[in-house]
Formats: sequence, C-alpha cells, structure tokens
Amino acid sequence: MSGESGVRTPNGEPRTPPAAAPAAPVGRVRKALAGLGCLLGIGPGKTPEPGAGKSDVSTHLAEQRTDLALERNYMAAERTLMAWIRTALSMISFGFTIGKLGQVLQDVEVRGFLGRFHDVSVESIAYFLVVLGTLALLGATVQHWLEVREFRAMGLRRRISIAFVVSVLLTVVGGFALSSLVLKL
Repeated sequence: MSGESGVRTPNGEPRTPPAAAPAAPVGRVRKALAGLGCLLGIGPGKTPEPGAGKSDVSTHLAEQRTDLALERNYMAAERTLMAWIRTALSMISFGFTIGKLGQVLQDVEVRGFLGRFHDVSVESIAYFLVVLGTLALLGATVQHWLEVREFRAMGLRRRISIAFVVSVLLTVVGGFALSSLVLKL
C-alpha cells in the first residue's frame, strides 16, 4: 500500500477513475447552437458570440415575457370593460323599460321602507337606473382609456378596441334613453 491513496472498491481493489466521455464533434455543437438561435429568434443560422450568447438569449426571452405580460394585462382590461358594458347596459335597459311602463301606468307608486314611507315614483327609479348605468359606463370607458394609454407607454402596440368603441356608443345610447324619458317621447 505504499503510495496508494485512493478510493477502494468493496473488494479492496483500487478504484480507477472512469474514462472521459469522447468529445462531441465541433460541427454538431455549432449546428445545435444554430438551431437554438433560430428557435429563439436570434437569427437563421447565426450562433451567438462566445460570452455574449447567454445575455442575448436571456434578454430576448425577457423582452418576450414582458410583451406577453403586457398582452395579458391588456386583455384583462378589455374583459373588465366588457363586464362594465354588460352591467351598464342592463341598468340602462331596465331603467328605460321601467320608465316607459311608468309612463303607461301613471298611478303606480312604490312605497319606501325603513320607517320613513316616502313615496318613490317609478319615474324616479327609471331615471336613477339610466343615469347610474350611463355614468358607470362613462367612468369605465375613461378608466379603460387611461389604462390602455399607460400600456402603450410601456410598449404595447396600437390596435382598435371593439369593446372601447361599443362602450362609447352605448354611452351615447344611454344619453338618448335618458333624454327620451325626460322628454317623454
């Protein structure tokens, strides 16, 4: 055992280090890197420079993730606006319907509660619902516009928002519904 200082197998024989794996041919490595570069959008057949490749790939992936996050936030803002459109449209249409029915049935009144028994007319409920729906939709439209403006400042590309166009049109329709109730057309 003179001079032998190494790890031994269970049988007591000296353990030999495993043979090194054969090196991959340089051409295969470059081809694999070129394929990875094409997948990551670095360029067709271009391999990143040694030392700079990792930062280029990670920078590209970070930008891609940021773009996707902006898209997700934009879509969430669109869904929120569409939910407000549904809510406001319900309020406007219920208010308009109640108002028109109230004009037909002039003598109907709804009694309040909580010990105060104030008379609340059907007409005032109709006005309240139409005004509330229109103002809620106007507020949601302005909020959406401000959010999208902020997203564009962060790099979101411009596009036409159908939900925004619909919300603006329904805000105008809410104004017409209110004027129709007030003018008793």
